[in-house]
Amino acid sequence: MTSSIHDIPGDHVERVTIPAHAAATATESHTLFVAPFACQLVSVAVHWGAAITGTATNYTNVNLVNRGTDGAGTTELANIDYLSGTDATSYDAVDLYSPATPLALAAGTIISLDLEKVATGLALPNGQAVITYRAA
Repeated sequence: MTSSIHDIPGDHVERVTIPAHAAATATESHTLFVAPFACQLVSVAVHWGAAITGTATNYTNVNLVNRGTDGAGTTELANIDYLSGTDATSYDAVDLYSPATPLALAAGTIISLDLEKVATGLALPNGQAVITYRAA
């Protein structure tokens, strides 16, 4: 008998809005996911609300970070650096994280999306992160 979400087999999906990031904004961090129970992080994709064109000098790195259960962790799980030649099409999924073996997370583990300003930065549009996870 199913008594809670972790009893439901298969993948679960959470969607989180990512606010727009101005080029002049300092590096900022957004909580994307807090593991509701011991689970496995299967994938993270981002759908940007407008196109992004990378630049050679002033750009923004999009980093997926495991903050641990206390919020102090700094392990970078994945990143996309929007340098020259790294672009995104509006509304298309950008695969940020999809390891061959899903990452085991303890209940309460925090996963953040950090928008890291390099030089004078690059503006990023709003978007949506799609987080796929399953019970451990």
